[in-house]
Amino acid sequence: MKYLVVTSRGPFSHEKKGKNETIENNVGGVATALKMLLSKNGGTWVCWGSGSLDINYKSENFSNYVIKRIILNSTEKKKFYDEYSNGTLWPVFHYFRDRTTFYKDAFRYYLEVNRKFAREVIENIDDDTVIWIHDYQLAMLPGILRESNVKNKIIFTWHIPWVSPEFFSIIPESREIIKSISSSNYITFHIDNYRENFINSQRFLLGSSTPSRVYSIPLGIDTKFFSPKNAKKINNIKAKIIFSIDRLDYTKGLTLRVLAIEDLLTEHPELLKKFVYIMNVTPSRTTVSEYINMKKELEMSVGRVNGRFGTIDWRPIIYMYRKIRDKTLLSYYKSADVALITPLIDGLNLVSKEFVATTENGVLIISRFAGASKELSSAITVNPYNIKETANAILKALSMDVNERNNMISKLKNTVVKRDIKWWYRRITALPR
Repeated sequence: MKYLVVTSRGPFSHEKKGKNETIENNVGGVATALKMLLSKNGGTWVCWGSGSLDINYKSENFSNYVIKRIILNSTEKKKFYDEYSNGTLWPVFHYFRDRTTFYKDAFRYYLEVNRKFAREVIENIDDDTVIWIHDYQLAMLPGILRESNVKNKIIFTWHIPWVSPEFFSIIPESREIIKSISSSNYITFHIDNYRENFINSQRFLLGSSTPSRVYSIPLGIDTKFFSPKNAKKINNIKAKIIFSIDRLDYTKGLTLRVLAIEDLLTEHPELLKKFVYIMNVTPSRTTVSEYINMKKELEMSVGRVNGRFGTIDWRPIIYMYRKIRDKTLLSYYKSADVALITPLIDGLNLVSKEFVATTENGVLIISRFAGASKELSSAITVNPYNIKETANAILKALSMDVNERNNMISKLKNTVVKRDIKWWYRRITALPR
C-alpha cells in the first residue's frame, strides 16, 4: 500500500541565512511519524514550500519517498495562512471568539490554495494510493478531490480541538468545511471529546453523521529518542526545578502560570530560594502586533514577580525567549522536578508525553483542557484559569515524597510507552480498506 501524505508545512525547509543555504527541520511528533511511515513504506509528501529557497526544491527525491512542494505567492500566504487558517480557524477551534476575525476574501484564497494542493495530489496518485491529509489548513481538500472524481481512500487527521456544534457554526463556511471533511473515508482525532463534537457538528449542520468512520487515536512520541539515556542532568542549579516549554500563543496560558508562581510565593514565603521556574518560550509570529503585545505583557509579569521576590543571588523565574536544541530540551526534561504544562486548551500536547518519557521521577502538572490529560490521568490535573488551584498543585508537586513520585511516573511511563509514535501510525494505517 502506497501513501501520499498532505500537510501544510513540510518535514523541513530550505532557507537562506546570509550567504549560506541551510535546512531547518520541522520538529514535532507529526513530522517524525510521517517520516517514519514514508521511509518504511515509500510514497509522496505534498506540502507548502514555505522556506525562502523552497522554490528551488519543488520536487525532492529521497531513498524511498519524494517531497512535492506547493509554492504560494505573498497574497496567497497572507489570505490562506495568516488570515483564514490562523485568524479565523485557529481561534474558533480553541474557543477564542473575541480573537476571531472574518477577513474579506480570505476563504476564497483558502479554497484556491486547497485546490493547488488537490492538483498536486492528483498528479501523484495511482489507483491504490492512500491519501492521508492533515489538519485545519487543508479542510477543503477532501471535498475538492471528490469533486474531481478521485476515488482513492482518504484519511483525514485533525490535530487541534474540535469545538461544539454551536461554536463551530459561527464560521460562515462551516457547512462547506464539515461536508468536505466528511467526504473522507476515515477521520481521526486525538480524544473522544473532539470526535463526539465532530459527529454532533455533522448532525447539526448536515442532518446526519457517520460515527463508524470517525475515530479517536491519540498521537504518540518517539520514546527511543525521549529517554533518560539520551539526556544529561543540569548540575549547576541546586534548587528544585520547575520547567515548561511552549510556543508563544494565547492558547498556552503563559501569564496565568507566572501569576500562579506569584501566588505560591505570596502564600508560602518558606519556598523562597527553594525552587526555580525555567520558562522557555519559543518565538512565534514575531511580526504580528497581537503577539508582540502578548510577549510584552508576559515579560512585564515575569519582571514584576522577579523584582518582588528575587534577590541578588536568586530569582524565581528564569525566562528564556528562544528556540533551544533537542539536547538542551532533553536535559531540562531530565533535570526538572516538576513539569508545568497548563495550556488553556490544546488538541493533545506532546510536551507532556516527552517529559514523562525522559524524566526519571519528575512530577507532571497538566491542564485538564489539554487532550493528553485524558491519557495521563495519573498526573496532577488543574484548571489553568484557576490561579490558586495551579499554585496549590505546584506546592503539592514540590512536596511529594520519593515513593509518590515514583508511583506516579511509573503509571504515566507505562501509558506513554504503550501508545508511542509507532502505535499511532499502526492504528491509523490499519483502518479498514
